[in-house]
Amino acid sequence: MDRERHFLETVRENRDRMYRVAMGFLHAEADAEDAVSAAVESAWNHLALIRNPDALGAYLVHCVVNSSKNELRRRKKFVPLDAVPENRATEKSGDLLFDYICGLEDKYRIPLILKMQERMTEKEIASVLRIPRGTVSTRIGHALKILRENLEKEGLRDVEE
Repeated sequence: MDRERHFLETVRENRDRMYRVAMGFLHAEADAEDAVSAAVESAWNHLALIRNPDALGAYLVHCVVNSSKNELRRRKKFVPLDAVPENRATEKSGDLLFDYICGLEDKYRIPLILKMQERMTEKEIASVLRIPRGTVSTRIGHALKILRENLEKEGLRDVEE
C-alpha cells in the first residue's frame, strides 16, 4: 500500500510538470492531457518494475516524453495537414521569444524547455530523454544560439543568455 500512496503523491507533485512537457511537444491541450494520462497509466502498469521509488518523478516525465512522441507519430501517420486543428506552434502568439522557441526543432526545443522552464539539470534531462549529458548540453547551447540570432535579426541586439 505504501508504494501505491507514493505513486499517487508523486503524480500529484509532478502533474503540472508533466503537462508542460507534453504541451512542449504537442501544443494542444487535449493532446497534452491524453499524453499525461497515457504516461500515468504506463507508469502505473510498470510500477512493480521501478526499483528506486525516488526516481518515479523522472520516470513519469520520461513516460510523458514517450507518449507525446507516440502522439506525434500518430498525427503524422493518420491526420492530413488540412484537418489538424489550430495549433499554437503554427500561429503567431504575439510573444516573439515564444514564437521562436516553438519554431525550434524538437531535438533543441525539448531540452531547452526542460532546462529553463522545468529547472531540470542536464543530468536529469539526459536521463529523461535517454541521450548523453554532453548531447543535452550541446543541444541547449545550439538552441540558445539560434534564439539569440533570431532575436538579433529582429533588432534586439543586447540579448543576454
